[in-house]
Amino acid sequence: MIDVVEIELDEFKKDIYNKYTKLFPKEEQREWEKVENTYNEGIEKFYKIIWENKTIGFFMLERIKDSYPYYLDYFAIFKEFQNQGLGSKAIKKLLAKIGANNALIGEIEKENPNNPITIKRFLFYSKLGFKKIDSEYLLYNVLYTPLIYTKNKEIKKRELDKIFFEYYLINCGEKEVKRNCKIIA
Repeated sequence: MIDVVEIELDEFKKDIYNKYTKLFPKEEQREWEKVENTYNEGIEKFYKIIWENKTIGFFMLERIKDSYPYYLDYFAIFKEFQNQGLGSKAIKKLLAKIGANNALIGEIEKENPNNPITIKRFLFYSKLGFKKIDSEYLLYNVLYTPLIYTKNKEIKKRELDKIFFEYYLINCGEKEVKRNCKIIA
């Protein structure tokens, strides 16, 4: 059985942060100081994904305000545990933890027929009930499609764009957002 367990900053740093820096490209990573600051401000939460008494992945989840959806900042299943259906089970467990009245947003690289992983990633989230938001974001010269999972809460596109960019401001800072983040559609 898979489980998703919230952990503290120290455990994340000790047991997972090194894997995070190896799993995500340098340009996609947040500096430790920014991760620590959002955690200390009560915005960032860390969850380890456990299967058969082993940590097999993690979530970094954020929430600025109670009225906002949760933001799936980072999600990874460690390579040796991928393609076994564990990621789907972990997302379902996370959705159960945050509750049916809460939405979850995130973004994925825009689908590109020349890059099959982008198609696979979109299908993964679609099968779990995530829907595309009718926007595209250019973040650090990479085109992203924002997604939302919600059961009870409709949020308009313009409001979602605003919410995404509030998360980006917190994570990157105003200067970086102005230079490297744009709404395309």
